[in-house]
Amino acid sequence: MLSPKKRYLQNCTGAHLKKERRDGEESPLGKIFARVLFYILLVCFLAVTGYVLFFSTYLKISKLVIVGNSELSVEEIKKVIGDQQQGKILKIIPKDNFLLVSKSAVEKLLAGHFRKIKSVSVVKKFPDTLEITLQERKALLVFCNGEACFLIDENGVAYSEADFNSPELTQNNLIKISDSSPEAIKLGDEILDQTYIQYVSTLKEALGRINLTVENDFWTPSLMADEVNVKITQGGELYFSTQFPLESAIKTLAIILKKEPLETQQSDLTYIDLRTENKVFYRLNSQPVAENTDSQATDKSKAVDN
Repeated sequence: MLSPKKRYLQNCTGAHLKKERRDGEESPLGKIFARVLFYILLVCFLAVTGYVLFFSTYLKISKLVIVGNSELSVEEIKKVIGDQQQGKILKIIPKDNFLLVSKSAVEKLLAGHFRKIKSVSVVKKFPDTLEITLQERKALLVFCNGEACFLIDENGVAYSEADFNSPELTQNNLIKISDSSPEAIKLGDEILDQTYIQYVSTLKEALGRINLTVENDFWTPSLMADEVNVKITQGGELYFSTQFPLESAIKTLAIILKKEPLETQQSDLTYIDLRTENKVFYRLNSQPVAENTDSQATDKSKAVDN
């Protein structure tokens, strides 16, 4: 039996604990086996995880939800995305994997392929869905330059070549403007400004309020001239300048149409020129006539335009 002094010294040095640890210490073979088992389980875990993440069908993009399209075909949109996701990365990993599909790449793909798309956003919804929200361009006009014709959106941009057999043109009864200038137009060009678009878009309706119907084929000698010309269904032509308010030109035109001999000889009209504010120049039977229509003038004067 140890004396109290020796037991005290043993407790202070911890010698008895070292002996206990040596008695319960694992053998070297056991350590090696535990380490090997750990690495085997780790490799198996990584392999299973990698398979589930990159090779199984669990994360394969299988659902495309498309919102906001009205004229673009859903099937065509799906086909474009499906073709882009065919194949494999490094000939190993499928491109249609949820983790690898890039939202920005899909947005860029659709915007580049479909000129009709004004804006597009893509949201990934775990584990297999892409939700695509579109905003389509609205065709307001058809602009023709020589033989080339383009659809013009609300920003005045030529975003697509015009197909006159397409529902977009046949169903919407779009106005066509022909430009006789030699300047070539390309897709993506901003051709018309907002003022010109607004003027042309409301011109036909404004003429209808004074019982004049015009054809949908407008023309201009040049966009630089800020002019638009139309053909009256009953005969004759109208020349407008977008530099002056449309309502002022319509008011002036209404005054002229109430007067003789224009009202009774409308079928013989050659043109009515409204490109000068508060004045009208018109031609009947090859005789050009000018009339001042200033609303504040009490006497009207006519002069032959030589």
